[in-house]
Amino acid sequence: MRKFMIIFVLCILCFSFILGSQAEVVAQRKFVRFGGSNPGGSWFTIVGGLSAFLSGKIGDLNVTAIATGGSVDNNRLASKGELDTWLTHSLTAYDIWNGVGTFQGEEPFKAYRMISGVYDNHHHFVVLADSDIKIFSDLKGKKVCIGSAGSGGAINSENILRALGLWDQIEVSTLTWEAGATALTDGQIDCVGLASAPAPAGVTIEATHDIRLLEFNDEEFDKVISEFPSYSKGIISAGAYESIDRDIPAIVFPVFWAAHADTDPESVYKMMKVAFDPENAESLAAIYVHLTTLGDYFEAMKLLKIPLHPGAVKFWEEQGLDIPPELIPPEL
Repeated sequence: MRKFMIIFVLCILCFSFILGSQAEVVAQRKFVRFGGSNPGGSWFTIVGGLSAFLSGKIGDLNVTAIATGGSVDNNRLASKGELDTWLTHSLTAYDIWNGVGTFQGEEPFKAYRMISGVYDNHHHFVVLADSDIKIFSDLKGKKVCIGSAGSGGAINSENILRALGLWDQIEVSTLTWEAGATALTDGQIDCVGLASAPAPAGVTIEATHDIRLLEFNDEEFDKVISEFPSYSKGIISAGAYESIDRDIPAIVFPVFWAAHADTDPESVYKMMKVAFDPENAESLAAIYVHLTTLGDYFEAMKLLKIPLHPGAVKFWEEQGLDIPPELIPPEL
């Protein structure tokens, strides 16, 4: 009996030691909240896949994807300290940094820091191939899904449609990307504005219906870009969607990876080391094609005048890049 009790006590001690060791490992892990978007949006896929990949590669980091409304929601949540890192459109970043536009009347978010550029976002408007909507002016009197409230996509759709003089002549729907895709195929709406090409919602629509993209002419481009200089002319390449067999003109603007100034610099550095490692390129491409275009985007950042995160400064200097003076954060 005595021998049994000794063995029992030793087992308990060993078990306690194992649990204690595991608890210590968990306690040592840093947690990073990564803001993306909602189902059907490209950022939902990008952030979900990238978060899991980073967590798997970095032993002491737990990166959690946070479902949000999108760019506007990400920036507002970050300003409240509810996100550590996030994706953002350029215009949204500019607005909240300065407390203008969408964030008029709100305190400028000066704890904003940049990590890198991700890709050039092509904003486009999708209709079914057999739709009688051929050009933008045909949207008058039609029901258009601009994206969910809180998304940068919704803001960009509104900006473009306002610049074209159509905003007050359409019926606006603010369904999520996923719900908007279903509504278009069901005939409940006539058009949906989407961010990035191919957008998951666009691919979903195309699974059952051929689609068309509305094309900007030179006059329409000029109207939009004169009102919103952060936008520029771009091309959605043939093949981005199966239904698209030629290049289509579209509005384009940068998407950035950002972080709060309070986010641990070493965590930011480690995430960048993994995300930019050439050995991981194939895995990241499998998550989403836009993860193949990660880069410094310093010139675009200089236009916004938002500095880099200290962890990003460490990474970019390690890569041999000269950091523009205006991108050095005040804490350095």
